[in-house]
Amino acid sequence: MDQLLLQLQPQALIFVLIATRISAMVAVAPVLSSRTVPVRVKAGIVILLSILSLPLVGDGGGPVPTGVLDFAMLAFKEAVIGFAFGLILQFLFAGIQTAGSFIDINAGFAIARTIDPTSGLNLTILGRWYNLIAVSAFLAVGGLEWTVAGVVRSFALAPPLATADLGVIITGVIQASDQILLVGLQVGAPLMASLLVTDVVLGLLSRAVPQMNVFLVGLPLKIVVALAGTALLMPVFVRYLNDRTGVMFEGISELIRAAGGG
Repeated sequence: MDQLLLQLQPQALIFVLIATRISAMVAVAPVLSSRTVPVRVKAGIVILLSILSLPLVGDGGGPVPTGVLDFAMLAFKEAVIGFAFGLILQFLFAGIQTAGSFIDINAGFAIARTIDPTSGLNLTILGRWYNLIAVSAFLAVGGLEWTVAGVVRSFALAPPLATADLGVIITGVIQASDQILLVGLQVGAPLMASLLVTDVVLGLLSRAVPQMNVFLVGLPLKIVVALAGTALLMPVFVRYLNDRTGVMFEGISELIRAAGGG
């Protein structure tokens, strides 16, 4: 019995490290981190993926630690990698929510806010709408399957027992955070420009026809422009989201490969 326990101990330690990385990813990744997903379901996903990943990891890429401190450092490394994996994907949705907020401010929807069920955040109307469309497109294109396959593949790029350059991970996450503003501007720029033109036209009309109540006419006009523009640009938005999702997964793979020395 003692001999059997000694043989199983390395695999048990590797299993814990695998579960640590996957747990950190599930805690922040899009869809999986949603409050609508029960905690028991999340725990089941972590355990199932850890069991399926264990045969693929093999010996773990290094010697099994014998001390508690060495094992704790490896567990911290795994948590950082998993957290970075999910957080970079979350930046895409944060950028889309930012785009919706930009449009709402210009269209006059900024005061009206509702709770988004997927993220639990207090979002503006179009911010919530864009986020729901983004989640739907993410699921439709197979983003959840890509997420699962990506985190399993990350164990080959950065094995659990191998050392990793956490500085590369942290730097990569900071650089990827620029995507929030970039995505927000790219998604919201067409409608923001249309609303700006609408404001200019209303300003000229107020000069040409002083008797007209610009505020009474302008608010519903800007709402029509925002909603009509959102409907017309929806196919372009979905294609952009699909392309950006692929780019984000490629960036994550390159980042983990660089951190793992692969």
